Amino acid sequence: MSATNGGHIVRVLIADDNPVVRRILQQLIEKEEGFEVAAAVADGDECLESIQQSAPDVLSLDLEMPRMSGRAVLMKLLERNLHPGIVVVTGLPIHDQPFVTDELRSLGANAILSKDFSPKGTDLSIFTREYFRALRDAAHSAH
Repeated sequence: MSATNGGHIVRVLIADDNPVVRRILQQLIEKEEGFEVAAAVADGDECLESIQQSAPDVLSLDLEMPRMSGRAVLMKLLERNLHPGIVVVTGLPIHDQPFVTDELRSLGANAILSKDFSPKGTDLSIFTREYFRALRDAAHSAH
């Protein structure tokens, strides 16, 4: 397996409450050379616990999750001085709301992607290219 981030495999923690989306992201990462799934969790509390345990290079983070939102996770990471690369993957229509994307970036998000896979939404192959570009960029800027 070739290395993607300075000689090692990029470890990704997936945090998404939707089990279908979580599984799709897991399968994409498992198939991509140079990447591995560090963990996959369903809520913000599990996400913070898993970051401490698995020390991922990159966090793939949903915004709307039970028990603790993705936004709250970002704030907790800053409080705890933890700096994985962060790719927000959301179904919320935030790309036309610059104040929201600016806030997410100020909280540490390296990239913000839409997970709209409806017939009129993002094509999965386009999403996949954007997702791995964002993961690579976030891994390089982590820590």
